[in-house]
Amino acid sequence: MGPRSTRPGLGLGAQTPIAELGSAQMSEKRYLLTPGPTPVPPEVLAAISQPVVHHRGPDFKPVYERTLARLREVFLTERDVLLFAAAGTGAMESAVANLCSPGERVLVVSAGHFGERWRAIAAAYGAQVGDARVRVGRDSGRRGRRRPSAGARRRRRRSS
Repeated sequence: MGPRSTRPGLGLGAQTPIAELGSAQMSEKRYLLTPGPTPVPPEVLAAISQPVVHHRGPDFKPVYERTLARLREVFLTERDVLLFAAAGTGAMESAVANLCSPGERVLVVSAGHFGERWRAIAAAYGAQVGDARVRVGRDSGRRGRRRPSAGARRRRRRSS
């Protein structure tokens, strides 16, 4: 096995041997780890192994136009659809930049990494950020009490 390296794009500091990142291992099951893990079907892996169409080249315009038309169908609208050529963080930053003013009070509800990213972006744009942190798996509206599982509810009904 080759040297180990923390590689960007593999999710939260995942350690993956460099040799295992090559296409020789394509037959093994791969997972997308942002967010996830999410199984990646073989046909998706095959599609993303194709040559990249550059977003500023002439071949991209028909792809972009088809994508916008299909998104209008998905969202059942004839109006314009906005498509970001950025990662999710780019869309988050755009939302903050266009909706929040410096000095404005902003509440960020955070249950982890993405909530902390919202907080950092809002602070970078000069917003006064208030935090409402919740633990993962907890319903903040019920003061942290979990809803009993369906099985627990059935057992409770049977015993009463």
